[in-house]
Amino acid sequence: MNTRTPNQPGPITVAGYLLSRLAEAGVASVFGVPGDYNLGLLDAITAQPQLTWIGMATEQGAGYAADSYARLRGLGAVVTTFGAGELSALNALAGAYAESVPVVHIVGTPALAARKPGSLFHHILPGSGFDRFARMAAEVTAAQADLRPEDAPAEIDRVLGTALCTSRPVYLAIPADVAGAPVPAPVGRLPQAGWESYAWPPAIA
Repeated sequence: MNTRTPNQPGPITVAGYLLSRLAEAGVASVFGVPGDYNLGLLDAITAQPQLTWIGMATEQGAGYAADSYARLRGLGAVVTTFGAGELSALNALAGAYAESVPVVHIVGTPALAARKPGSLFHHILPGSGFDRFARMAAEVTAAQADLRPEDAPAEIDRVLGTALCTSRPVYLAIPADVAGAPVPAPVGRLPQAGWESYAWPPAIA
């Protein structure tokens, strides 16, 4: 039985929520490199009519392309896979952090359901757990989140809002089995705390 009222938005996926918020913030092109843990997210990007996927030869190149895009458009987005892919983009994100450029780094990670103690995955460092690379990224990003269906909308809004109001890169990890999980559709506009005063280039003290 459908209990929704006619004006109440229905559920979408975690990937769909993120992509709709990126489009709302002015992103029209997403740069990146396909990898084994981000394929569901890439399917969602190609199905999103407001976004264009721009595949690059390397993650580092994709990161610098997103940096350049953000300098022109106010916000950039780069998609990589877990481990080797995201580490390849780290120099570009560090440069964006140093120069106050808002880039959203979206990382496809191994499925939660497949994570068992002692399991080995493509790109993982043995014995390091699944947060090693996220902790590296935390050194050069203003906000981070490892998304779960129960709080993905709030976390996406928080992280994107931080990118916009601080003009710094941010980090979003999306497990492969979370990208397609249903969540409520966005209600209202992306929270804009500090966004109204956002301007490029940032003032130099």
